[in-house]
Formats: sequence, structure tokens, C-alpha cells
Amino acid sequence: MADDLVKQPIHWISTVEELEECCERWQSKKLLAVDTEFMRSQTYYPIAGLIQVNDGEANYLLDPTTIDDFSPFAEILVDDDIIKAIHSCSEDLEVFYHSFGFLPQRLFDTQIAGAFVNLGYSMGFARMVQGVLGVELPKTETRSDWLQRPLSVAQKHYAALDVEYLYLLAGKLLTELKAKERLDWVFGEGKTIVKNFSDNLDPKLSYLRAKNAWKLNAKQLAIFQNLCEWRELTAQKRDKPRNRIVKENTLFAMALKRPKHISQLRNYEGMSDRVIRTDGEYLLRLIERADKIEASDLPELLPKPLTSAENKRVKALRAEVQKVADEIGIASEILARKKEYDYIVRDYLARGEWSYPEGFPQWRQALLTDLINETIKVEPADEVDS
Repeated sequence: MADDLVKQPIHWISTVEELEECCERWQSKKLLAVDTEFMRSQTYYPIAGLIQVNDGEANYLLDPTTIDDFSPFAEILVDDDIIKAIHSCSEDLEVFYHSFGFLPQRLFDTQIAGAFVNLGYSMGFARMVQGVLGVELPKTETRSDWLQRPLSVAQKHYAALDVEYLYLLAGKLLTELKAKERLDWVFGEGKTIVKNFSDNLDPKLSYLRAKNAWKLNAKQLAIFQNLCEWRELTAQKRDKPRNRIVKENTLFAMALKRPKHISQLRNYEGMSDRVIRTDGEYLLRLIERADKIEASDLPELLPKPLTSAENKRVKALRAEVQKVADEIGIASEILARKKEYDYIVRDYLARGEWSYPEGFPQWRQALLTDLINETIKVEPADEVDS
């Protein structure tokens, strides 16, 4: 039962005055565990239903449906002297940014931290808690309605459990990472996560998330970029999921065939009468405008999937990186990601030399540079495994 697992008091915080009191108390803390509960099935933006905080002494449930000023909490989250422990933080960052307009600093993602002590890559919270703390957390309220009021006792206990055991988990990981002298690595990854989140907010770059965009030529890609930017901005303005506006494959087909008349839009699967009526003329103007872009101003083509020769080298390189990871006790995925392998190999095969992609951390370069130099010049055998 969840109520048996909760060991610390639960405080419901529903006013700005109560939040200010909490934040004043938290200013002296070195570590806070933070989590969010939200809803977003019908909206573009996540709707914050609850913010949970544990300071090592108690669980605090902050009610964003009644607190209309989170600036005191913002000051805590951006305070570089306070560690904010969050597990798999990407969705929480969305809640903080879109609901309150701020992003946490001194971020300690326990999922990332687990990879640095060889617990595995991308491990779920409940599994990590069970493995590290020996506690099995219930999953009964996973699909709860967090916007309903009042929350049930079961919901409050479930929400408190997440941060109470997140605090304990973070404490264990921090101690181990400090002993291994890897703490700065994890904080560096936290900074990168926040930076990447901020960089990806630009609607102009939304086309880069499309899986098949590499198939388009430069002119088609310019059209697709404009259409994806329109969809992103429209979804934000109307607060609707992207696919409720129009699906990605519909925009892709439009970029390929470049429709010129309203009547042609009806030929595209997923193009609703409502979108044609309200946005059709504008979409045609976007396509026409992109079609007239000078060659020098067209976007760069996106990289194609790896060739057989490229993939063979990536596999060989990954196998050597795995040996380093095993030797130092770290998840290999944290040393190099797929896009980074691809970049390094393609750069070498194109120029005869190689470089790291922009932003590749110094600590990883120190571990991998000699290995890459030795491995990448060797023609890999056909039987090399991934």
C-alpha cells in the first residue's frame, strides 16, 4: 500500500503565501527532489496538475490550479547552489517552461546518473528504486486525472511517494558519483539537456524531427520546413496536438507535389475540410513562397541513412566504445549516441580526418579520442557485431 511506504509528512500547498514560506525554507537546502503530474491528451501544451517537492524532511504538493504566481519557486529552481533531482526530466522541463516560464538549473537527472554508475541506460524510475533502494513502488495512479479537485488520498500518497523515494535515490547516486569523481559529468549532462530543450523550441527547426525529411531535395525541404513551422505555430496558437492540426505525412506529401490550387488540397489524406477552409489559401502561399527561394538560400539537405560501409564502421567503433564502458563501469550509450557515431564516421569518410560534433563534452573526448584514432582508420571486418 502506498500509505505504508510514505514515511514523511505530506503538505498540501495551495496559496502563494504558503509557497513563499516553503521556498524560504528551501533556500537553505542542498538537494530537492522534484516531479510533476500533468495532462495533455487534448492540448499542445501540458496542463500542470501538480508539482511535488521533497526536501529530505517532508513531501510538498504544490497546486498549480490555485497558485497563480510561481516566481518564488522559479527562484529556487534556477538557484545554482541547490541540486534539483528529477528522473527523466524532458516532460518536466516542458511543464516548467510552458506553465511557468522557467527551466531548472543545477539539474541532476537520476536516469542519467544511473547510467554513470552502470545501472543501465534509460532505466525507469520504479525499476531503479527497486534496484537501488529495494522498494517496490505501486503504479495504481499512473493514469489518474491530476486536474480533478480534490485529489483522492490515494493520488496524494502516490504523488508523495515519487519525490520521497526520488530524494533517497538521488542521495545514494550523488554519494556514489562523488566517490567515482563523476559528479561533474552528470551536472554537465544536465546543462546539455536544458540547452537542447531550449534550442528545440524554435518552430523553424521543427522539420528536423521528421523521420523521412532526408528524402526531400533542397526545394522540397524548404517547402516542408515552412509547412512544419506553420503547423507548430498553429498548434501552439490553438493549443491543439500537432496531429490534430494536420499530420506530418500530409505535409510531406504536399512538399513533394507542391499543390497550387485549393481543390488540390482535398487530394491529400488527412487534410480536413476545416483546415482547407481556414488555412488552405495561406498554405498555398507558403508553398509558393518557398518554391521561389534562391538556390543559395535553400536549407541544407538532411543526412541519409548510413550506407553499408558507413554502418560497418559505426558498428566497429561502437564495439570498441563498449569495451571502454565496461572497463570503467558506465553505460556505453552515455559515452556516444547514435547521431554522434554517425557524424564522426561520415566526417572521416568524407575528409580522411574526423572531428567531434559541436558540444561533445570534454570528459568524453578524454576517454575516446585515442580509441577513435586507432579504430576509425582500420577497415572493419564483415563479421563485426553491433
